[in-house]
Amino acid sequence: MPRVFLYNPFESDCIEDLIDRWIKAEVARGWTKELVRVRHGPDKPLDDLKPGDTLYIIGHGDVTPNRMVDRAASDGGTPEVLQPHELAARLLADGLTDRAITIKIYSCLAARGVLDSFATNAAIQIKLKCGSNAGMSCKFNIYGYDEIVSILVLNPQTGEYGKFVGELKQDVTGESDDTIELTTVKASSSRRLLVKKGFGFM
Repeated sequence: MPRVFLYNPFESDCIEDLIDRWIKAEVARGWTKELVRVRHGPDKPLDDLKPGDTLYIIGHGDVTPNRMVDRAASDGGTPEVLQPHELAARLLADGLTDRAITIKIYSCLAARGVLDSFATNAAIQIKLKCGSNAGMSCKFNIYGYDEIVSILVLNPQTGEYGKFVGELKQDVTGESDDTIELTTVKASSSRRLLVKKGFGFM
């Protein structure tokens, strides 16, 4: 069975809570997929990827264009920030090479925009650094998401496990924080192909 890698590209532990909850939801639904938990570090954790595997690069989208962060604003503290070229460099350092896998940059709103799209620019950098023929070709496809997306959860509206689009609910009173409400729309509806296997770019 092809495996699903849940990858924390940050040095901090903030994303680990999301991965914990993702794995717990997978356990609850009966291990329909084989999950592999990995994080940025010196032991080349991505060297074990095999053809057919899927790599989720997990991070938070940010109000500042062209970057991904390790925490939501509501979490407090100083965020660890990754620019597209920095993410690609970490993937390369962590053992990513040109293999027939699927890569998903799983970060809210990251595929929106063009020149300032974090996911688009990161996908190009990943191909350049980790592809073949000096980055002119690759064996992998890279996707990004242009909506707010959830990790694997049990949707209370449907009783179904899955990844869903979230809708921002702004608090117009200013008395409390904005919230995100889960919809019944699958996250895959907001998935965009950013780099296609083969020669050239999208």
